[in-house]
Amino acid sequence: MKPTDLLTDAEFEGIVQRAVALSHAPAAMVNSALALFPGAPVRTPLQGVASAAGALVRAMLSFDSWAPAPHAAGVRGLPSDTRHLVFAAEGRDIDLRIVPSAGLYSLSGQILGPDESGQVEVSVAGGGTDTGADGEHSAAAPGAPRVATLDALGGFRLDAVPGGRYQLTLLLSGDRVVLPAIDVGARRP
Repeated sequence: MKPTDLLTDAEFEGIVQRAVALSHAPAAMVNSALALFPGAPVRTPLQGVASAAGALVRAMLSFDSWAPAPHAAGVRGLPSDTRHLVFAAEGRDIDLRIVPSAGLYSLSGQILGPDESGQVEVSVAGGGTDTGADGEHSAAAPGAPRVATLDALGGFRLDAVPGGRYQLTLLLSGDRVVLPAIDVGARRP
């Protein structure tokens, strides 16, 4: 393939048209590339794989700081009340931290991947009760999901979350990324 600076306009247009046809390419990235070529069509989220409701993507847990460590590996430091989880979902890594805060919890994290904007929805999953940091049962109030908008670096934060079992859904570039249900609260034995 020729270097891009040696391509004719017709050759460059052909490459752009083939790139637009790729259904798995993120719309924001394709539109950025198309903006370099005057007169190129702008791809909307309705074109390609994503529909108005978005493609459903299931995330997989790849790391949990509270998971039992192998006995052969040494242990350094003391156990922490802060829980660190990492999920993977189609070209994205989702870093989530759960930190106790005044009897409640703070959920913060960052989406690492191609998305430039989006939202995180947190809703009660299942029964909605758990044992809080003080050993008392606390109820995660059912109702409308809480929503946090991603900042410029893909970060989010939700404070004052009661202990319970929650479902996190990420609304990103036309995709709905669903994380497995997460227990927010005291460490399980």
